[in-house]
Amino acid sequence: MKKLLSLVVLLAFAFVLNACWPGEITVTTEFNADGSGTRYIILEVMDDTLSTTPIGNPDDPAGTEGKGAVMNDKHITGGVIAIQAWLLENAPDFITVHDAKVDGYVRTFTMSYNFSSFADFLDKYEQLVNLSPNLSWDDFDASELPTLVVSGGFTKTLTFKESKAIVDASLDWAIDGIFNSIYDEADLAGWVTKADISVLANYSVKINEGSVEELRHYDATAVDGDGTGKVIFVESESFEVTGSFFNTTLLILVILGVAVVGVGGFFAFKKLKK
Repeated sequence: MKKLLSLVVLLAFAFVLNACWPGEITVTTEFNADGSGTRYIILEVMDDTLSTTPIGNPDDPAGTEGKGAVMNDKHITGGVIAIQAWLLENAPDFITVHDAKVDGYVRTFTMSYNFSSFADFLDKYEQLVNLSPNLSWDDFDASELPTLVVSGGFTKTLTFKESKAIVDASLDWAIDGIFNSIYDEADLAGWVTKADISVLANYSVKINEGSVEELRHYDATAVDGDGTGKVIFVESESFEVTGSFFNTTLLILVILGVAVVGVGGFFAFKKLKK
């Protein structure tokens, strides 16, 4: 009887923990013509303390598969809002940690950083990857690292590439730190790991009119365990986007060059006439 009771308790505990939903991360970047720009890292976490009714599991929107309500707050020391304090204390100096926002039962934590050039982007990217206790920039080969190729004359074309692996690596400092610092280890042990607490849900890069975007969506036909229907997150292993700008600087230089040549020719002609 005791064994049966223990089994029932364990199954109930597993059921509750399986109702956790990962924090959904969005990485979005915009490049300017000179390679400068801004990257945003946005974390959205369902906070059950913000809802007066149970939060339905997104993989079971009809509530017919018995997946249980989402419960995240109880597993974090200080609750979901404690993520904000952790980010403020641990984010590197070049990152701006914005005020957390609430929309319904979702808390949104936003970080951003500006870069003055693509070289500056790479430098800050490398710093983020190297903040991870598990990974380093040198772990990745050239095909996985970010690149920006600039070509063209009067039309300046920028082509940006990066891998999902390096994007994930640049987030590990925060994911690892949050999991090991404020998640209740005893509460989660054996059921939820670091890999379960977050997911790259949305990704986008914009270069003028060029853009690449991959967004979370619900696929009603996707098989999920014994049920059907599943939220699909970012699946691409790499990303590439090309955008173009009219090269105003080159046009000005050409006009100035023509003007200088014209003025020089005019004075040379006058001198000859004398």
